Formats: sequence, C-alpha cells, structure tokens
Amino acid sequence: MASLINLFVALVLLRASKHYHSITLEANAQHLMTDVWTSAGVIVGLGAVALTGWERLDPIVAFIVGGNIVWSGVRIMRKSVLGLMDTALPIEAQNTIQRALEPYRQNGIQYHALRTRQSGAHQFVSLHVIVPGIWTVQCGHQLLERIEADLRGILPNVTLFTHLESLNDPDSWNDLTLDREETPSVDTPAKTQQASDENPGAPIK
Repeated sequence: MASLINLFVALVLLRASKHYHSITLEANAQHLMTDVWTSAGVIVGLGAVALTGWERLDPIVAFIVGGNIVWSGVRIMRKSVLGLMDTALPIEAQNTIQRALEPYRQNGIQYHALRTRQSGAHQFVSLHVIVPGIWTVQCGHQLLERIEADLRGILPNVTLFTHLESLNDPDSWNDLTLDREETPSVDTPAKTQQASDENPGAPIK
C-alpha cells in the first residue's frame, strides 16, 4: 500500500515538475520512485525465485533496480548542473520556437541572432526581427508584441528580448553571431540632415 501511495505522489510531482519546470519537484518525485522500484524489485525477485527455483534471479533483479536508481540520480545531477551553467534550451524547445516564427518568415519577416538560455525554472529567449525599412515604429512594435505573445503561449516562465532591425540597413547583418562582426556605421548629424534634405520621405537612422 505504501508503494502505491508513493507511486501516486511521485506521478503527481513529476507532472507538476514538467508544468513548472522545477528540478526540485522532479528530484523529489525520483526519490519516491526509488522506493517504488525497490519494493517492486523485491516482489519480482522473490516471485521469480519462487517460480523458477533459480536463486540467482534475486541478485540480478536487485542489480537492475540499483542501476536504474543510479541512472536516475545521475540524470537529476546533470540537469541541476546544466541549470546552474545557464545552458541553452533543449533542442525540442528551440524547434518549437522556430515553428512559431515560421509563419512570420513566410510573410517576408526575417529574424536572426536567436539565442536561448535556461536558468532554473526560467527561460530566456532573444532574437532580432528584421522588417522593411519603410515600416513605422508603431508597425514594428505591434509586430514584436504579436511575436512575443506567440512565444509566451508556447514557453512557460519565459523572458523575451526582441530587437527590431531594418531590412534595408547593412548594419542589420553584422550581428548574426554573438559578437558583432564589425563596428556599425554611425551617421553624423550633418550627414543625417543632408540625407533627410535630399530624400524627405526616407526614414532617418
């Protein structure tokens, strides 16, 4: 009876750990599961020996149960260490992000410099969104709001950093990697005023 209660509580904790992305809840669930596996191993081992008369089955089953417990502990420790090291989100989560951004890309919106990070139960995502240079600030901001809303709908406990860039600005392509490839060009006020006078309809950088 105690093993059945531990199994029920462990399953509830595992479900909660996935929902809240809590390594602590998962570790507690795995701890209870070790008791369940131990009890199950004892029953299976004794039953196998009683049915077959082969006494070596008991230590073999115990070895298998012990190996499973060790593997669960190693996996929990690995997840804990990776959480402390601020590693990238799992591949599955990164693929989910790209699928959410695909409809925007098909409509001519581009993005790059997608970076993710996991810190405990919190997730962090940053990306640069590239739109036509003639867009107004309001249009660009509304687009970023929609993208962030979509990502929040698929990633719990996520903090988003979006950066709007112009498709017509060459400097937008200098930050594909973590560090910028070159120093962005900076227009002086005189150059900016001259460009504005020559083409009044063009957006000012």
